Amino acid sequence: MNINDFNSLLQLDSYIKPKQRVNRTDKDTGVINPLKRDVFERTIKPVEIKINHICAKTRAPKKIKAVMNPLDKGVVYKKVLDEKTGKTEKVPVSVDIAKSEDKASVSYYFLEPKTHEEIGFVVIDDWKKARMRSFFDYDILENTRLLDDFSEQGISGDRISIYYLQNNDETKYSGIGRLADQIAVEYCLQQGIEPNIVSMAESDSIVAHYKRGRRFLRVDKYDKDIDYYDFVEKYGTDDPNKIIEKRISKTPEGQKTDTSDLYGLYMYMPQGVVQKYLEKIKENPVLH
Repeated sequence: MNINDFNSLLQLDSYIKPKQRVNRTDKDTGVINPLKRDVFERTIKPVEIKINHICAKTRAPKKIKAVMNPLDKGVVYKKVLDEKTGKTEKVPVSVDIAKSEDKASVSYYFLEPKTHEEIGFVVIDDWKKARMRSFFDYDILENTRLLDDFSEQGISGDRISIYYLQNNDETKYSGIGRLADQIAVEYCLQQGIEPNIVSMAESDSIVAHYKRGRRFLRVDKYDKDIDYYDFVEKYGTDDPNKIIEKRISKTPEGQKTDTSDLYGLYMYMPQGVVQKYLEKIKENPVLH
């Protein structure tokens, strides 16, 4: 699928139909003439709001300004206790989406519709925009594998990376990661670039990313974050996916898979997963 195919997806099944021209009969002449004005006007406009954003590093709330398009909505899951069965069920709930932009990054905030309480957020780095900045730190370009091309995985050229992803209350909500992944794909479509999505996973989120479809790049001999030879000696492979898959299979049901020793692994979104999101976006885009 080429980039024109990606862009065309944005015109399918939107909540508001694309502007179109229709014919109307002139009351005076009885002649059918094309309208000079579009029938469907986008009367709903983005508005600026203030939200209590939970800082990623300090976990403390701070007031920030964001822009919210009332059409931008996503779905996450709220964990609700069933009093009859005593089991916790995941109930799909709608969330509003607001965003803010800063230089070469954009943040999307997932908000409870009535209170606008922040449920979670995702920060996306756009490396295409970063390269265009005259004051960009080129030392970063040289030292991160996020900008390397990986032909076997279909990753080359312009790409984005998810810099930070956070669920503010994992005991209450889930599905933040999947919503963030769909937004990442839609962001690529809006920016006119093919969905090349990479990022670095922290040790405590590795399994969640893996189960969501992400896969991890082999540890490289020239990796500046991980000692290749120490890694292979310790784990017997340079492929983190084999390690993670094995640990998941051996973890008893209901227990959390321990990956605390796996630090800062680079990962990507496989093209097969991208295609699934593209199909989903055809029916239910979250960004407009």
